[in-house]
Amino acid sequence: MSDTPYDAEPSDGNQKRPAESPKVQRLLAGAMRDHEAGLPNEARQQYLQVLALHAGHARSLYGLGLIAHQAGDFEAAVRLLRDAIAASPNDAAYHFSLAAALQAQRKPEESLAAYRRTLALQPDFAAAHNNMAGLLQSLGKLEEAKTHYERAVALKPDYAVAYCNLGVVLQNLGDLTKSVACHEKALLLRPDFAEAHNNLGVVLRQQGKLEEAKSHYERAVILRPNYAEAWNNLGVLLRQLGKLEDSAACFEKLLMLRPNSAEAFDNLGNTLRDLGRLEDSVASHERALKLKPDSAKAHNNLGYTQRKQGKLAESRQSFNRALALEPESVDIRWNLCLLDLLEGNYAAGWSGYEVRYERKENRPRSFPKPIWRGEPLNGARILLHAEQGLGDSLQFLRYVPMVHAAGGKVILSVPSALARLAANVHGVDTLTIDEEIPPAFDRHCPLMSLPLAFKTTLDSIPSEVPYLTVPEEALRAAKDLKWPRQKRRVGLVWSGNPKCTEDQIRSMPLSCLQLLLDFESDLESDLEGDLRLEGDLQGLHFFSLQLGTAASQLTIQTPITDLRHAIKDLADTAALMTHLDLIITVDTSTAHLAGALAKPTWVLLPFAPDWRWLMDREDSPWYPTVRLFRQPSFGDWDSVIARVRHELTALA
Repeated sequence: MSDTPYDAEPSDGNQKRPAESPKVQRLLAGAMRDHEAGLPNEARQQYLQVLALHAGHARSLYGLGLIAHQAGDFEAAVRLLRDAIAASPNDAAYHFSLAAALQAQRKPEESLAAYRRTLALQPDFAAAHNNMAGLLQSLGKLEEAKTHYERAVALKPDYAVAYCNLGVVLQNLGDLTKSVACHEKALLLRPDFAEAHNNLGVVLRQQGKLEEAKSHYERAVILRPNYAEAWNNLGVLLRQLGKLEDSAACFEKLLMLRPNSAEAFDNLGNTLRDLGRLEDSVASHERALKLKPDSAKAHNNLGYTQRKQGKLAESRQSFNRALALEPESVDIRWNLCLLDLLEGNYAAGWSGYEVRYERKENRPRSFPKPIWRGEPLNGARILLHAEQGLGDSLQFLRYVPMVHAAGGKVILSVPSALARLAANVHGVDTLTIDEEIPPAFDRHCPLMSLPLAFKTTLDSIPSEVPYLTVPEEALRAAKDLKWPRQKRRVGLVWSGNPKCTEDQIRSMPLSCLQLLLDFESDLESDLEGDLRLEGDLQGLHFFSLQLGTAASQLTIQTPITDLRHAIKDLADTAALMTHLDLIITVDTSTAHLAGALAKPTWVLLPFAPDWRWLMDREDSPWYPTVRLFRQPSFGDWDSVIARVRHELTALA
C-alpha cells in the first residue's frame, strides 16, 4: 500500500490588501504570528478582534477558516473560507484552502472546482497542482493526475512530496522504472521521508527486488515507529521471503498501533497458517471478520486455512461467503475450483480451473487461434502446450494420444527438460520447445485444459500406464553406472522446487529421513554424524534423485548414493528409475514421472495435499502403481516416515 501526502499549508495569498487602520494591522500581525507559532487559540482571539473592528475582513476570515480546518471542523472552515472569498474573490490562496477543506469533507467535485479556480488565478501554484492531482488520483483519473504532479515538480524542483506522489501515480500506471526514479528523487531531496521509503518499497517489491524493498520498509519504520502502513507492508514482504516469525512480529506491532485493524488480523492469520499454527490462524481470521464482516478477503483466507485443516465443508462455506461478497474475484473462484478438484468433483472443477486465464500466476499462454474444447478435429493441426510445473505436464501428457485419436495432428510444445521424453509420446507429430515459435496450427489447448475437453470424471481418468517411453540413449547411459545386485534399490526425493507455492509444506529437509535411513544427524552440523545402519534395512540401497539446492544436504556420511551427476533432464531421471525397485518421493515432478513410467512409487503427502491426490485414500486413480502416505495431522512428517520405515522393513 502506498501513501499520497498532500499540502495544506497556510498562505498569505497573492492579492494586495486595502488600507487598514494601525490597530487592525497590529492585531492582524499578532494573529498571523501566533498562528504560525502554533498558538491557534491566541490567533483566533486576535482575528475576532480584527473582525469586530473591520467586519468582513478577508484575511481574518481566512485565518479563522484555517484554524477550523486544522481543528477538524471542516464545515466551519468551508463557511469561513467562502466568506473570505466573498470579500476577496481573486485571492488564489483562499480558493486553494477552500478546495482542501472541501476535499476533507469528501466533496470531490466541489473541491475540484475550487482547485481549478485556484489555478486559473495563479497557474504557477505548485501546491495546488499537487493537491488537485491527489484528488484526481483518488477519482481514478491517473493521466490527468500525472500531468498536474509533473507540473508541480516543474514549478518547484525541490518539491519532495510531489515527486513521491508522482511516483505512486506512475506505479499505478504500470511505469515502475519511472516510479522508482521519482521516489529516489524524493529521497534525495528528503532522506528522512518515511512515505517515500514505504512507497519505494512497494514498487521494488512489485519489481521482484524483495531485499531492496525490505530495506526501505525497515527504514520507514525506523524513521516513523508508528507508521502502520509500513509495518503492514514489511510484514507481508517478510512472509513472502519466508521469514515467518519476523512477519508475525510486524503484524503484532501493527496491532499495537491499530488494535481494531481487520487487515492486520487477516494478514497475521496468513502468516500463522504458514507457521503451521492453524488454530491460531483461524482465530485471527475470525477476529478480522468480527471487525469487518463484509471482508471477502478475510472469508477467503479463513477458507484457505480451513482447507489446510482438512475441514472441507467449512472451507467451502467460507469461500462461498467470500464469493457472495465479491462474485468476480479471481482468487476466490480459483480456491473454489481447487476445492472441487480435491473433492473429486471434476465436472465443476475442470470448468472452474479455466479461471487461471484471469490470474497473474498459473496463466497459460494465449494464442490468436481458438482453444480446442473437444469438438471433432478432422485432421486439424492442434498445438498442445505445457504450463505450470514439470509435474503438471507429465501428468497430462497422457491425453496426447487421445487428441491424436480424435483426429488432430499434434504439435506438442514442452520445456526443454521434458523434450526427450515427450518426443516419444504416442500421437506427437511435431515436437517444439516452449521458447521456440511453433509451426502453424489451427487450434490450441493447454495440457491442463485437456481433462475439460474430454469431460474427465473420476471414473474416466485415462490411467493406463506406462504412457512414457525412455529414450535409448538415456537407457544406455544409465546402464553404464554401477548398480548393486544384492540389494533392493530405492530412489529418494525429499524436496520440490522452492519457488513453488506451498513448497514449505510439501517438502522436508533430509534430516526428516533420519529414522528411515538409520543415520544420526545433527541439524547444527548439516547432517554430519556417525553412520549407523541397522540390520532390518541392510537389504536396501538408497539412491538420491534429488536435484536443486536441497541436494547439497547430502554429505559423505549420508548412506545415499547421489545420482545427480547423471541427470541432465527428465529422460535421464526416467532412465535411472528403470534400475530402481521403488521410488519414495514428496509431491514433486518425480512422483508424476515415476507414476507415468508405472514404477512402484510411494508419495509422501502433507495433511492437506495438492488437489490431484484427492483426500482420504492411499491409492491414486491417476497412477495405478502409486501408494500415498499422508500426514495424520498438519506438519507431522515423523509419523509418515515411521510408517514408511515399517513398510520398508517388510520389503527388505
